Amino acid sequence: MKVFVTGGSGFVGGHTIRRLLADEHTLVAPARREAACDKLRALGASSFAIDYADPVALEQAMAGCDAVVHIAAHLKMWGPWADFEASNVTLTDQVLASAKSCGVKRFVHVSAASVVMQEAMPVIHADESAPLTSLRHLPYSATKAIAETHVLASHSNTLKTVALRPPLIWGSGDTVDGDLGDQVRKGQFAWIDRGDYPYATCHVQNLSYAIALALWSEVTGAFFLTDGQDITLRDFLTQRLLASGLQVPRMSVPSKAAWWMGGAMEKLWATGWMPGDPPLTRELVRLIGYPFSLDIRRAKSVLGYSPEVSIAQGMALCKK
Repeated sequence: MKVFVTGGSGFVGGHTIRRLLADEHTLVAPARREAACDKLRALGASSFAIDYADPVALEQAMAGCDAVVHIAAHLKMWGPWADFEASNVTLTDQVLASAKSCGVKRFVHVSAASVVMQEAMPVIHADESAPLTSLRHLPYSATKAIAETHVLASHSNTLKTVALRPPLIWGSGDTVDGDLGDQVRKGQFAWIDRGDYPYATCHVQNLSYAIALALWSEVTGAFFLTDGQDITLRDFLTQRLLASGLQVPRMSVPSKAAWWMGGAMEKLWATGWMPGDPPLTRELVRLIGYPFSLDIRRAKSVLGYSPEVSIAQGMALCKK
């Protein structure tokens, strides 16, 4: 199958590219910057620089493809709504429009489990019937929810669409090896309510496997994905930090205080006086500060999904 992939140069994209090439798909994975194209070509995909806002260029790049895997997204915890809308909604609409024009038969959209997060409260064993969020103070989750809605609404007899909803995606090269690890080293990370609550995770290889399944499946709709194991956030992150040779933080703050601090920091950074992004935001607190577990029975029974990598196996792969 000839597959068009967006976001191929990122963490999830790189693992997905390797998986799909191993499955003997032919991959077309354009990128905005030539450096990213070099990276993708080194993996074995066809890649070239493209302006995704140019419909003619996008259609020319997608011509002849059987399927699209849309991974590209603006994964940040704070910033102008317009930035999230442009990268998460408008880009999705542009790729969808080209897929329809090019006669693509299958559209696999990597959504996010956080699309069902509402106000700050526990989410326990959520399934796909849960309503989607529209809270503007959760800009990442809310714009991913809009994008997912557009993808599933585009389902037709000629274009089959599916949305995969992973929670915290992890594995070698993840946020622990990036921003979160840097915060831990600087002493800027604290647990929220000690992290002693259930939390859903999805190893990047399990997500890549689900994408591979979705390419061949005739099913449509949304699917939650997890590692299929019960674990607390503290237990999971403790194992993950140790696997990367990092010390486990001890400090903890109450969830209500963290929520208030996140909102206050957003207001302070919005003045423009502070450099970079705020170290704490309401979106981040909402994502990691409350119990969050998911029901993946639909993915198992309809998509045929079963996690390939256990948490213990994933940790072994992360060890430095």
